[in-house]
Amino acid sequence: MEIRECKKCGFVLSTRPNLKEVDGVCSACINHEKKKSIDFASRQAWLTQYIKENKTHEKYDCLVAVSGGKDSTTIIRKLFENHEVKKVLLVNLTEEFTHTQAGVHNLNNLVKRYNCDLITFRINPEELAASMRHGLTEYLNPLKWLEEQIYQVPLDIAKNYGIKLVFYGENPEYEYGSNEELEIFHHASTDDLRIIYMGAIYPYSAQEWYKLASEVGFRDLNYYNEWQRHGQIENYSQIDSIGYNMGVWTKFPKFGFQRVSDMACRFVRDGVLTKAQARKLIMEQDYICDPSSKRDFCRAAGITEQYFDEMVDKHANPDLVEKDINGVWRRKDLL
Repeated sequence: MEIRECKKCGFVLSTRPNLKEVDGVCSACINHEKKKSIDFASRQAWLTQYIKENKTHEKYDCLVAVSGGKDSTTIIRKLFENHEVKKVLLVNLTEEFTHTQAGVHNLNNLVKRYNCDLITFRINPEELAASMRHGLTEYLNPLKWLEEQIYQVPLDIAKNYGIKLVFYGENPEYEYGSNEELEIFHHASTDDLRIIYMGAIYPYSAQEWYKLASEVGFRDLNYYNEWQRHGQIENYSQIDSIGYNMGVWTKFPKFGFQRVSDMACRFVRDGVLTKAQARKLIMEQDYICDPSSKRDFCRAAGITEQYFDEMVDKHANPDLVEKDINGVWRRKDLL
């Protein structure tokens, strides 16, 4: 199998499900350029009026699904500062991984700074562990079920409270190149429940949203110096809990990329890195499995690290990856 890369950002082609390409350029790069022609100011003006017209709860203007991360913080900031929102219900779905000090602080910061009410939904630990073992064993996708719950639970709570508007962050289908249109509404929206991507109202940029969040109290991992991550090139994305990162890393043996590729190629599109710089980071770090994250995941899933490694070996794509002299899975073209 020939391993090809996007001509613009360097992302590996033909492996991410539903990622399209045109003349060797990935659709994520194409979509990034298309953002420049979107009238975001009109969308922002529209949103303020739309929120006013669709408030269905006497207390809450809307519901926001939050982890406490940079995106959650930026969404809340935008709603209160730019769209005349007075009261928001936050919903956080917690898991059994070890939570970071930064993650705990960031969630508390949202509640206190913006006077929000928060519902924390904890999934039964045994059910969650069983789903992770099943996802790992059958698909090498251990957090598939959990991620479905992270999206669905806030919607169920919104329905139960009679809240019509629910906000999420980026539109992942557009940002990662599987959808050509930057749609405002999530496809699960109905007449009674409208799910809005804030990343379709304001142009999404990981670094810009990190900056906006930091201005209102968001803290990254460096603040507490609590977890020096491996296989990452920044310290502010997906930092709420330690084991959660395994849901991203397990993409590498199957598809030849994980978080380093995602972030490095985004930085190329944003003009932060050159393609050559991004490729160097990908070659040096994308394959690395963070030992703390792996250990924390295995504890929560009720498995040994040996079993985890066996499942990785079982599902690894030999057309894309092979083991180096140390027995570590690496992309074949980058060895």
